[in-house]
Amino acid sequence: MSRLASAFQINDSIRTKEFELGGFPFKVRVPLDSELENITKRFITVSDEVINERIKKMTSLLKDEDTKDIEINRDNVQSIIRMEQKIVEYIRLLIPVEGDISDITYEEIAEEFPLQVQIELLGKITEVIQPGYKDARKN
Repeated sequence: MSRLASAFQINDSIRTKEFELGGFPFKVRVPLDSELENITKRFITVSDEVINERIKKMTSLLKDEDTKDIEINRDNVQSIIRMEQKIVEYIRLLIPVEGDISDITYEEIAEEFPLQVQIELLGKITEVIQPGYKDARKN
């Protein structure tokens, strides 16, 4: 227990915030700065192997098509993967009513929520864990 936690008898509930989406209440564990830094590193870092595998998967859907005029931009693929990884990392901050979602995958999330809801959820979580981030980013 840290010096502050001992002095004020603080428990983890102080790092729990709530928001609502679609009439459903969510609880989020607000990460420490060091945890947020590690989370960011995990979704920013995308290996060439992961990018190549995604490109392979994308192009496999085009087997029967004439692909000579199709160009797949690696940077766009990397951005998509980063966004998916960020969604996973941030959803892992949600506090489940029951069970454990610490090992949830993007595929599981995509089965439950359409992309628009994922983006809304990401926005709500971001606002809770980094209040004012959206306004600061505009400047």
